[in-house]
Amino acid sequence: MGKKEQPRGELQAFLGKGTQFKGILIFDGVVRLEGNMEGEISSEGHLIVGREAEVKAEVKVGSIQVAGTVIGNITAQEKVEILATGKVQGDIVTPKLAIEEGALFTGHCQMESEVAGSRVIPMEKGASES
Repeated sequence: MGKKEQPRGELQAFLGKGTQFKGILIFDGVVRLEGNMEGEISSEGHLIVGREAEVKAEVKVGSIQVAGTVIGNITAQEKVEILATGKVQGDIVTPKLAIEEGALFTGHCQMESEVAGSRVIPMEKGASES
């Protein structure tokens, strides 16, 4: 039985079950959502979307773990993890993606080595370096 990797850092905020938030969420560190959130999420930290959570947002974070529902595009600088109970409807851009058996993902995924940094454009065969 493997132990799940825990996010680094102290929990900075918690939106509990039965709560609703509409707007822009900007944070550092680790935030856990168990309620409903609609709007935008922006952080270099780690976002945990709990089993009871429903997030309708454009999400740009360092990393994210989804056990609930996310409707909207996700951009993660480090990793996106969708657990068995997780549902994601939207496009994902991240260098690392983990999807457990039983999870639902509807959308497109683009995996890049550096999401926030400069984009590497591969050279065509036969092209010389200048």
